[in-house]
Amino acid sequence: MVKKIIILGGSKGLGKSIYDKFKKDETFNVNCFSSKDFNSSSIDSTNQFLKVHKHTDILVLNTGGPPPIPFKDIKVEDWEKYHKQLFLNFAIILQKLKISKGGYIFLISSGHIKEPTENLILSSVYRVSLASLLKSYSKIYSNEKISTINIMPLAFKTNRIKRLLGKELNNFEKNLPFKKFGNPNEIGDFIYFIVKMNIKYLNGVSINFDGGLSNSLF
Repeated sequence: MVKKIIILGGSKGLGKSIYDKFKKDETFNVNCFSSKDFNSSSIDSTNQFLKVHKHTDILVLNTGGPPPIPFKDIKVEDWEKYHKQLFLNFAIILQKLKISKGGYIFLISSGHIKEPTENLILSSVYRVSLASLLKSYSKIYSNEKISTINIMPLAFKTNRIKRLLGKELNNFEKNLPFKKFGNPNEIGDFIYFIVKMNIKYLNGVSINFDGGLSNSLF
């Protein structure tokens, strides 16, 4: 039986690694959306998306993050934009998009919601809000055997981390536990394995995917 998967933010980086993995398997009908297809900071775009897509078996919520902005310099327009992009529109999708019984919801958030940093406040506060929503509702989803998994990547070699670190990229990499950035394909492989092997008891969890960079025990 062919299963439908919707991947938001799937044109590059971690989202593309998930798309590339699933598209090779003919048992999945892969629906991948770039920022050109779906603007996650626009409620109108979300409403148009929901008119076309009523249900799916697997949903991957992924979107790019804000630039680093010190708290004192964040403007009202910044709060409004990233509230929509990182929380509100995904919350609307979770409310209205039907997930098939036995399906999966994956949130690709960030390791910074576990250990926030001052210059990524916009990213942290809204990503942790969405992760909290997903956790809060996970038991309701469980009634339909739907598993919810929040993946918190950190230090993967993507264009975003290159922009964030700039000239410090190489020095940062040398100080990582494995002395190298994570390969985005590991995220795609991990999600594919969970779905393909029908692992269901991994549910309502947040998974640190950071190569040991975090100092947190839990």
